[in-house]
Amino acid sequence: MEALGYSPLWWDVLVPLWFVIVALVWVMYILTDGFDLGVGVLVPFMGKDDISRRIALNSVGPIWDGNEVWFITAGGAAYAAFPEIYAAIFGGLYLALMVILFALIFRAVGFEYRSKRPSPAWRSFWDWAISISSGIVALVLGVALGNIIVGLPFVKTTLVDPNSLEGFVYGVLDSNGQFHPYPAIIGFLQLLNPFFPNLAAGIFKLLVGITALLFVIMHGATWLMVKTLGEHFERSKSFVLKLWPITAILWVITTVWGFVSFGFTHTFHTNNPKVISETINIDFYHWGAVLDKVFTYHDNFLFQAPALVSIIGWILLGLGILGLLGVFFFARNGSAWGTFLSSSLAIIGILFAVSVALFPFTVPSIYGLENSMTVWNTAASENTLKVMTLAALIAVPIVLAYTAYIYKVFLFKLSPEQLKEAAEKGQFSY
Repeated sequence: MEALGYSPLWWDVLVPLWFVIVALVWVMYILTDGFDLGVGVLVPFMGKDDISRRIALNSVGPIWDGNEVWFITAGGAAYAAFPEIYAAIFGGLYLALMVILFALIFRAVGFEYRSKRPSPAWRSFWDWAISISSGIVALVLGVALGNIIVGLPFVKTTLVDPNSLEGFVYGVLDSNGQFHPYPAIIGFLQLLNPFFPNLAAGIFKLLVGITALLFVIMHGATWLMVKTLGEHFERSKSFVLKLWPITAILWVITTVWGFVSFGFTHTFHTNNPKVISETINIDFYHWGAVLDKVFTYHDNFLFQAPALVSIIGWILLGLGILGLLGVFFFARNGSAWGTFLSSSLAIIGILFAVSVALFPFTVPSIYGLENSMTVWNTAASENTLKVMTLAALIAVPIVLAYTAYIYKVFLFKLSPEQLKEAAEKGQFSY
C-alpha cells in the first residue's frame, strides 16, 4: 500500500469512512424526501373534495423543501469526496439529472401555486402535476439505482485514447474490442432501455425503478397515517395495506434476482482478493488483510465478499426485511408511528445493504472490473478528506439537531377544522 504512495490513514480510514458518509446522506434523502414524494403522488387520491387533498399537502407543507436539501447535500458530498463518480454519473447522465430537477421544480411550483386560485380546474391540474412529477422523481432515481447495480456502459478514457487524462467515458464496446463513445441523449435512453445491456438486465433495472416508486408511495402513506385523523387516517391506512403486498413481492423478486445475477457474483466474482487487486489496480488485498484473522473467503455466492463485509450486509438486509414486515403488522393494528418507523427501517436496511453489496465498487462497469469505479480510484486526496471530515463533525450534528427540532415543532395531527380555521384567520396553508 505504501509502495503505491498512499498513507494508511487515507487508505484504511478516510476513504471507507466517506463511502459510508456519502451512502448515509443519500439514505437520509430517500428517507425524508421519500415520504413527501409519496405524499405528492397520493394527493389526487386522498379524496375528490379540496379539503382532503389540502390535508395531504399540508402534512408535508412545512418540511418538503427542507427535505430536498439532502439531495443537494448528497450531490455535494459525492462531488467533494469522490469527484470521479460525480463527473462520470452526473456528466455522462446529466439528461437524467435534468429530468429529476425539472420534475422537482414543477412539483415545487405546484405546491406554491396550487391554492392561489379557488378554481377547481386550476387546483385539480396542480394536484395531478404534483402527483406525476413526484412519481417521475421516484421512478428515475429507482431506475438509476437499478442501472448502478447492473453496471453502467463506460470505460476508462485511456482505453479510447492512451494519451488522455484519467477519467471515464460512456459508449458501446463492439465485438472487435473497439469502443465507440455516444452522445448524452443515447446514455439517457440506455437507462430506460429494457434490452440493454441484455433483456434480463434491462427488465431488472426497470423493475427496480417500479419497486422504488411503490416503496416511496407506501412510505408516503405511512407518513399520512402519522399526520391525519378519522376518515383520512383510515384512507391512509388502506393505502398502506393495499400497497404492501405488491411492494413486498416485487422487492423479494428484485432482491433475489439482484443477488443471484448482479450482487456479490457481479462484484466479487473471485475468491482471491489478489486477483481483484491486479484486475482493478487497487490494493484491495491489503485492506482486507487489515482484519485478515476474521476475513475468510467462501465458494458460496452468498459469501464471496470478505466475511465481515458480508455479515454486515446480511444484518442490514435482515433489518430491511424486519422493517418491511413491521409495516404490515403495525398498519393492520392501526399504529401510525409503528408503521412509519418500520417503513423507515426498511429503507435504511435495504439501501445500506445495497451499498455494502457493491463495496469496494461504487459504480460497476458492464465492460469489466478493470473499467469499474472503486472507492479508491475515485476518491479525493487525503488532505481534502481530512478537511471534509472535520467540517462534517461540526456541521452534521447541527443539521441533524435543527432538522429534528423542525420535525418536532410541526409534528401534529391535521384535521379539516384546522385548515378551515387557518383560512378564516388569513393564515397561510397549502
